[in-house]
Amino acid sequence: MDIADNTPPQKNDTDIVEKTYKPFEPETFYSLLVAELAGNRQRYDIALGNYIQQAHKTRDAGVTARATRIARFLGANQAALSTAVLWTEIDPENSEARLIAASELAQSGQLQPALGHAKHLLSTESTTIFQSIAARAAQATDTQRESLLTEYNNLLQEYPDSIEIRIGKGLLLQQQGKLKEGLALARDVLKEDPDNVSAATLETKLLQQLGRTDEAIERLVRMLDSNPTDKRLRLQYARLLADFDLGQAKEQFVVLTEQNPDDDDLLFSLALICHELGQTDEAVSHFTTLQSSPSRASAANYYLGEIYRKAGNFDLALEHYAAVLPGQDFIPALTKRSDILLKMGKSQAVFEQFNQLRIEYPQERERLYLIQADLLATHKRYEPAATLLTEALTEFPQSSAILYSRAMVNEQLGYLDRLEADLREIIKYDSTNASALNALGYTLANKTTRYQEAYELIRQALSLKPDDPAIIDSMGWVQYKLGNYDDALLRLREAMKAYPDHEVAAHLGEVLWVMGEQNEARQIWQKGLELNPNSELIPAVMKRLEAQ
Repeated sequence: MDIADNTPPQKNDTDIVEKTYKPFEPETFYSLLVAELAGNRQRYDIALGNYIQQAHKTRDAGVTARATRIARFLGANQAALSTAVLWTEIDPENSEARLIAASELAQSGQLQPALGHAKHLLSTESTTIFQSIAARAAQATDTQRESLLTEYNNLLQEYPDSIEIRIGKGLLLQQQGKLKEGLALARDVLKEDPDNVSAATLETKLLQQLGRTDEAIERLVRMLDSNPTDKRLRLQYARLLADFDLGQAKEQFVVLTEQNPDDDDLLFSLALICHELGQTDEAVSHFTTLQSSPSRASAANYYLGEIYRKAGNFDLALEHYAAVLPGQDFIPALTKRSDILLKMGKSQAVFEQFNQLRIEYPQERERLYLIQADLLATHKRYEPAATLLTEALTEFPQSSAILYSRAMVNEQLGYLDRLEADLREIIKYDSTNASALNALGYTLANKTTRYQEAYELIRQALSLKPDDPAIIDSMGWVQYKLGNYDDALLRLREAMKAYPDHEVAAHLGEVLWVMGEQNEARQIWQKGLELNPNSELIPAVMKRLEAQ
């Protein structure tokens, strides 16, 4: 079992070897032998499980070190954290154990314990990880970062020449928005060590945040002249260029992929840029290469599906969408694959697909019902959508999401009594459901003459979500129906400003028209049509008001 290890060799490696080969009980020896055989056969789950069990049972430094390295190799973060901390308890003077424990603790967000191990490493000649700990603080709270900053300041009292601690402090200052202080610190380090890549990286990021992009680019170009193969510098340069010149960014990603041919993340970034630039053949080539990548295969298949769908090659698009595994791109791929199948008239294939997925992923059954129903509704298949949602409610009788979805489908079918029943069922279980309150209020205002009742429902929704543009639009619409034109106009202007939308434009234009502001009404409707050229609502309003 070839377990790669990036930590530097330590002075007490011989101690570990001696401890590894002390006599074991037969049961332990057999368990470790099985673990090694399992590793050789790529059954890493068995190897890791056995080593973790024996690490805790024997508290042997060698066994625990091996368990830690296997866990890190497999990316089993929780196991690596547990065994690394155990290793430091067993062998507290082992620098490798301290370094790995600090790294794993920082990665899990336990920054203060990580700092404790890092401090211990300062008394040795080992590499420390103060920069890594500070970088992880980006996800911490302001209070936690301030506490860490105090710790770093205290450490600098004792170790004023430590470049690593100073850069770590600079990262914390950056995260706290103290950009000029961080920049001054980074530049102080660069005066002492002009080729320090970490300090230069921090400096250029701070310059960029301060809006001094030209200076950042100039610094990166100078550093790359001295360090042409430095991955971090070139990646930062490429990302900076991507904000305003994708063509130049692509050139840098080409260099990065040539220098790092095994880095799938870099190749994926290059493929995305080619896709964005419309360089389809090159994008397809890169995405096709990434189909063999364990970490990027699904994303590559998703984008290949996108490319072929837009090109009208639906068979290939379906093939690639189907190859997307559960993860970030799974639902978008499923939705688009189903959309293609429905357009091809293969509705039975869609039903079978979703039925199978609900069996394979029982924890996602509710969500899969909703996605399928939404697809059917998008294709104006309202009756099958309603039937499906009714079936879903037998499994999830109190699901607000399913009840709401069925209510919206029933609106399209003209079954307002059923819509009202479903929305009131939601409100019965959750009186603070602003979406249900607003939907019912808006429907009553729009489809009935129960305006006062509609107003009360929308008022409740607005009290729960006072900044929601959809609810503000509803309030404007019901005020219009109640004859309160000035209040209606105020609300609808507010909604249109917060969320420019063709439906809001239809409402605002109608109120303006009725109030005698026909020119502005036409301008608003025109804006709405620009936002949604396929809007059916605005032409219908204009026809009803004879405003064409």
